[in-house]
Amino acid sequence: MNAKPPTGTPSLWAPLVKYIPDKAYHYVEGLLNQHTLFLKITKPKRSRAGLYFYDEKRRRHAIYINGNLDKYNFLITLIHEYAHLVARVKYGQKIKPHGPEWKSIFRELMKPLLHTDIFPPAIITHVRSHMANPATTHFRDRDLLQAIDSYLSESQPKPSVKSRPSR
Repeated sequence: MNAKPPTGTPSLWAPLVKYIPDKAYHYVEGLLNQHTLFLKITKPKRSRAGLYFYDEKRRRHAIYINGNLDKYNFLITLIHEYAHLVARVKYGQKIKPHGPEWKSIFRELMKPLLHTDIFPPAIITHVRSHMANPATTHFRDRDLLQAIDSYLSESQPKPSVKSRPSR
């Protein structure tokens, strides 16, 4: 089953199909449609992969995600930042950014994605383990990052002699 938006159906979130696993698209689209939200795919930042904030001037939620992330890291980062939005709506701005309320929301938002239609078997165990007690960033979870990197390097086609750039 292809989870990309049907041809001819305009969707504000259609550009996300190139950043997240295909089968996650409809779930993510449904989440993002629940709030007035500005989502920007940005140039890479050294200090963070994503950012959530409430834009007081424009009275809207804003999420920024680095555009150079692979689809698995992008998806986890997007849901991480979206969990901040939901936590703010539900509990207000006085809670700790990565406190128990946020962790609970992040876990709940990730639950529908924790299967092998979204994450390959080589990665899913590590995602589930990370979600048991999500940290400030999943980029500090070496086992998870190593699993994603290993999977991506194995799934990329190896260049043949014909496809290598000439010197």
